[in-house]
Amino acid sequence: MFSDIEKDGFFDAVESLKKYRRADLIDEDGRNLLEQLYTDPLPNDHILKKSLKDNTTFLIGRKGTGKSTIFLRLEQEIRKKKNYLSCYLDVKTIFESSQTEYTEISYLKNYFPPELLGKYLIERTFIQNTLAEIQKEIKLKTDTLLKKFASLLIKTKPEIVQENLNELQLNFTNNEILKKIEIPVLQNYDYANKNINEETKEKERGISNPKVNAGITSSNVGITVNPGITYSSKDGTKNIQDVSNNFSRVFLQIFQIKETILKIKEILTSLGIRHLIIMLDDFSEIEEDSIKTFVDVILAPLNNWSDEFIKFKIAAYPNRVYYGKIDPGKIDTINLDFYNLYSEFNRDKMEESAYDFTKRIITKRIEHFTNSLPEKFFDTKRLPLEEYYKLLFQVSMNVPRILGYILSYCYQSSIIYNKQISKSDIESASQTYYDEKMKPFFDTTTFSLLSIGEKVSILQLNELLNEFGNALIEIRRRIQTEELKGSVYQPKYPFASHFHFDPRLEEFMKTLELNFFITKYNEMSDKDGKPVSIYSIYYGFARKLNLLWGKPEGANYRKYFIERPFYFTKLIQDFLSRSKFIHCINPSCNKNFGVNELDFLKFNNYKCNNCGCDVIIESISEDIKTKLEKIDKNKLLPIEEIKIMKELERYDNFVYAREIAEELDLSKYLIAFRCKKLHFSFKYVDRNKEYEGDPYKYKLTDDGKEYFKSFDKSAL
Repeated sequence: MFSDIEKDGFFDAVESLKKYRRADLIDEDGRNLLEQLYTDPLPNDHILKKSLKDNTTFLIGRKGTGKSTIFLRLEQEIRKKKNYLSCYLDVKTIFESSQTEYTEISYLKNYFPPELLGKYLIERTFIQNTLAEIQKEIKLKTDTLLKKFASLLIKTKPEIVQENLNELQLNFTNNEILKKIEIPVLQNYDYANKNINEETKEKERGISNPKVNAGITSSNVGITVNPGITYSSKDGTKNIQDVSNNFSRVFLQIFQIKETILKIKEILTSLGIRHLIIMLDDFSEIEEDSIKTFVDVILAPLNNWSDEFIKFKIAAYPNRVYYGKIDPGKIDTINLDFYNLYSEFNRDKMEESAYDFTKRIITKRIEHFTNSLPEKFFDTKRLPLEEYYKLLFQVSMNVPRILGYILSYCYQSSIIYNKQISKSDIESASQTYYDEKMKPFFDTTTFSLLSIGEKVSILQLNELLNEFGNALIEIRRRIQTEELKGSVYQPKYPFASHFHFDPRLEEFMKTLELNFFITKYNEMSDKDGKPVSIYSIYYGFARKLNLLWGKPEGANYRKYFIERPFYFTKLIQDFLSRSKFIHCINPSCNKNFGVNELDFLKFNNYKCNNCGCDVIIESISEDIKTKLEKIDKNKLLPIEEIKIMKELERYDNFVYAREIAEELDLSKYLIAFRCKKLHFSFKYVDRNKEYEGDPYKYKLTDDGKEYFKSFDKSAL
């Protein structure tokens, strides 16, 4: 039925959708295909055009929503604009290299206790590397400009430009130069003379942050944990967070950010550049403290102090955005997730707009790579092609990367066997995606070196997800047995995949949503006229539970999702009451708060109204804690290493770091660094290379394969 060219083309089409980060679309002749294959989430390239405006812009969306692809198209368009220069930075990769490459600086030991020195060095290296990458990008672009316009730049000597760029780099990379500035600055901050209060340190370690962080930590999971280290000084007891918050002020002075901005502007202006656009990819995937330092030291000053010369385009996760001193009213924010994107324009036609994007992106990729129409690859005798587009939206929520995986699984199950893709193939693929790509989120947490407090917070989310599933199963049963009566319920087709609840509880859902277990679908008023948020569980999870996803078709079922059985506010509140302990951190006060008091606490900046101390939300679960304590602590590894080993389990042969990186969304440099450690320290990973100078390949050893099997099954 399919020629080899069509099969190979279909494979290339779906693999191009799966690509992580800045994976360029290149044909066999090395020609860039992005301009012709780019599919904007909105018609008429609206997102691209909005991103091109001369404003600092935040592109906000979950993993795989196309932020990096938009950046690539932005670069192409910016290159066409006169007097503009673009500069791309992969913030996550820079941060990862800072964690693995920072070196001890002897004189700094005099100014920091050991607990703070490592943190300072990582953030110091992070700022250095970021500034160096900006300089490197500028140098590459200016080299091109100097060659291109050599005959026109009579007043600008190339050697002077190069000297200025080299001098700029030395100012923030040469430690001897920095030392002259750094020591006097650090003398103003009395870090070294603060003593650790060991009793408080042990008591607070692992306790959740006062504010529930609905995004991700450095390990991409759960609620942020308060380091719990306090320093006693003449000024009183200070938390390590308070102390490290001074880092931003220190770095601003050490790296002389104002002078750096002026120097960059001077160099580029001499080349006729009037606007520098800096793109920051994977901004949200670094540690929360480092995000704040990054914004306070680099992003906000360069944005605010450059007199409109420098503007940023920033890719971020929902609820993981820190603006610092940037005025949110003076920037553009573009949301790429389904509800936030399509409800902004026409809430009544959200699904139609989403189907349209699915249709456009699939049609464009398949037609280009296979020279055939999409209908050739789908069994349209059983289901109209438009229904396939609708189904593909439902299983992917319009996330291109998930869509790529779903179609990749369909390729493996159908296309290579000369079978057209059917509805059941897509549904099975969604369950495979859930089992292989989503559910390991919780397993990875279990075996990682995260604190007990962090693990409990994350694994509680698994319990909550299961409670959602059980409640929906019960609703299905009640519909089937006609215990629930009414014209909206169909006993033969009991749809039960969506639920609604009080919007004030959304902050507790954010980690589940960030990892696609649930997705916000709409906002409506319930039967009592109160506003509610409607969420759906992931299609593959619904299929695993044998639940029909969606609602009956027709205008009569428009309000199906807000029927009273799907009201989950009490379920969530009861769960939070059992699993969260909200109390004042002051031992002499220790006032307890209920879940219903969260609005007051948020308004009061999580301060106790009795004593003014911090109020924390602590995750409690003796059952989870007991199971976790059964695991051999000596076998636990950093979460990145667990992910790498889990991925290597899938391969029988040696693979390159870049291949693992594409699946895990980690940089190949971090993969190589971690695999080296897993090889020499634990013998879990084998590595080799064919020829000197080639990159290493990696494979799980027998010991590595036994790693997960060796844990006590009762602890899982």
